[in-house]
Amino acid sequence: MKIKTLIFLFLVAAISLPACKPKSSCVNSGGGKGGFASVSVSPSHYGAYVDSCKIYIKYGTLSTPTNGVYDDSAWCVMVDTIPVATFSNLKAGLYFFYGSGYHVASNAYVIGQVNYTMCNEHSASILMPTY
Repeated sequence: MKIKTLIFLFLVAAISLPACKPKSSCVNSGGGKGGFASVSVSPSHYGAYVDSCKIYIKYGTLSTPTNGVYDDSAWCVMVDTIPVATFSNLKAGLYFFYGSGYHVASNAYVIGQVNYTMCNEHSASILMPTY
């Protein structure tokens, strides 16, 4: 009886072992052009939108590029009174955004940054705080 129980437990463990494997993570994904996703970035400064801003994007990282070179950029355009910079045809992966512009309401130049991890291709909207 003990041998049958041991064999049964061994079979159950062997069958359930693949289920314990960690699920794949998108943390190591590169990102970049060539996909069907899009990311829209809207800069804000203390709750008010920054109407004149240029947004830069770096693929495959969640931090400022060490060489200061970004992969692409876009000027914000007004969409229903909201400034939006849209980056299209992206793959799932890691993205870092940096923005600089002029905030009319506070009469100041502002900068901001935000990162984004996209595990599957979809459309995303991100609010970028500036200071």
